[in-house]
Amino acid sequence: MVAYITINGVRALVLFDTGSTLDCVSPEFARVANLTCYELGNPTVLQLGTVGSRSKINYGTDLTFTIQGRTITHYFDAANIDRYQAVVGVPFLRASKAVLDFGENRLSLFG
Repeated sequence: MVAYITINGVRALVLFDTGSTLDCVSPEFARVANLTCYELGNPTVLQLGTVGSRSKINYGTDLTFTIQGRTITHYFDAANIDRYQAVVGVPFLRASKAVLDFGENRLSLFG
C-alpha cells in the first residue's frame, strides 16, 4: 500500500510494507527534509529477499511525521531505498495497531 504523508513538513511517497522488518527513510529524502541523522554505534546488516543483495545501515533518525491527523515521532533507519522516500514496516505498523484493508485500499491506525 502506498500513500503520501508529511515528514518533517515535506510531502513524501511512502510504502507501507507488511514484509519489512524495519522502518526506513532514504538518505536523499533525509537531506531534502532536513532530518537529523546520527551514526549508529553498531551498524545493522540489511538483507533483502534476493541472493547477494545486502547492505549496511549506518545511520538512523527520530523523525516527525503526520498521518491520519496525528503528529508522531518514530525511529527510522536511513537506508538506500528506490522509488519511495520512506518505507513503513512492521515495527511502526505494530506499534500503531495498524489494520490494512486491501479490498478497500484503506489503512487504519491507532484503533
